[in-house]
Amino acid sequence: MIFWIFLVVIGAIYLGNMLFGQYSLDTMLSLEKTKEELNKKIILLKEQNAKAQKDYFELQGLYSNEN
Repeated sequence: MIFWIFLVVIGAIYLGNMLFGQYSLDTMLSLEKTKEELNKKIILLKEQNAKAQKDYFELQGLYSNEN
C-alpha cells in the first residue's frame, strides 16, 4: 500500500514538473512562437538586403564611369 502511495506521489511530482517546470509545455510553445517570428524577420531582412544590394550595385555602376 505504501509503495503505491509513494509511486503516485512520485508520478504527481514528475507530471507537475513537466507541466509547470523549466521544460514545460508553455515554454515549448513560447519558443516555437518566437522561432516563427524570427524566421519571418529573417525573410524580411533578406528581402531588404537584396534590394539594398541591387540599389548599391546600380549606383556603383552609375558612378564608376565618373572616376
